[in-house]
Amino acid sequence: MTYATPPVFDLNQAWPGLILESPHEITVEDQWRSRWSSIFPISQRIQTSVEYSKACGFSEIPFPPDLLLNMALSFALDPFSDQCRYQLEFENARQEKTVYAGDTLKSYSRVEEIRNTSRGDASVLSMTHILVNQRNERIYSLQMRYYFDPLSEIKTKPEPAPRFYADHYFQQAAEFFTQRYQGLSAFPEAPQFHLARGDVFHHRSQRPISWSENLSVSTMLQESHPIHWDADRYGKEGLIISGGLVYSLVSAISNRDFLQVLDEAVLHCSHLQPVSPGDQVGAISRVLSVDPIDDHLEAVRVKTLGLKNIAQEDFRSGDKFPRRLLKEKQRSRNEIEEICAQESPELMEKIVLQCVRTLIRPRVDSAVKNQSPD
Repeated sequence: MTYATPPVFDLNQAWPGLILESPHEITVEDQWRSRWSSIFPISQRIQTSVEYSKACGFSEIPFPPDLLLNMALSFALDPFSDQCRYQLEFENARQEKTVYAGDTLKSYSRVEEIRNTSRGDASVLSMTHILVNQRNERIYSLQMRYYFDPLSEIKTKPEPAPRFYADHYFQQAAEFFTQRYQGLSAFPEAPQFHLARGDVFHHRSQRPISWSENLSVSTMLQESHPIHWDADRYGKEGLIISGGLVYSLVSAISNRDFLQVLDEAVLHCSHLQPVSPGDQVGAISRVLSVDPIDDHLEAVRVKTLGLKNIAQEDFRSGDKFPRRLLKEKQRSRNEIEEICAQESPELMEKIVLQCVRTLIRPRVDSAVKNQSPD
């Protein structure tokens, strides 16, 4: 008897410009949003209140951008997740179009760069991932870097380069989701407060992702690497929560204190330490800048660090937390551990990610007027 195996991505045969199509095409329903919000503590009214959403011009509550980020990552990773050592970092992640229940989504990825590390112990694969809806509109995009085993030869783009039917998706200019708000004369009334450059938030919330929650959401997202869900192979204590889910938990925890976040772009996010089911996740943030967009919107750039299994009350005074780590600079894992060893040994191997984001919020002095839905 012959057993067929599905095709897999061969990094040895890849080259810059190669486009991969995910095998998944999924119609999202309300239960996706319900399951997501049961795990990630979403508090922004744009994601929790149909009245607020309609007043902002939506026909219903839109799907959370962090859910779309994870769909783009998980769908795209399927062809090569077994070969990937780990995800290094992602950047320029942003939503471009609204997603509602009933939309059908699929993803495409383009190889941007393949190189070996300077030590020669691994190869780095850089890719652009996009999520597309049933109307062939880009709805989410990001760039991602991965570690693979080292390559003996790096292939160059063939001449003439083959054409891919998905080329046009990558030739489209990325849209800014916040453009949809610029026609509003004001935002609905909701709690809000001023943010200022230099504000530091030791975020109040902490939360784990349990073993059953991780299994549920990783199944929903079609997570293909067994280290995220196969307890028979790795044991429950050996499972690792995917980087996208860790980011989403840190984002949700921090955004509770930033109140009405309408949209966010992830400028850079790097994963530093693994997070396992049951680890208590918290966050600390520093406001890097606050800039008006127009009379009603502002852009807040923040540096956020995700923490695990830390007693938050020990750091609320700010005296024990290394201030250098809250600057915008992205630091390597080794550099962060060295700083913690010098200034706060309790934090060693406890900082799980670092990210810089731009949060879009209504300006505090924006007046309240009723808006009609689209």
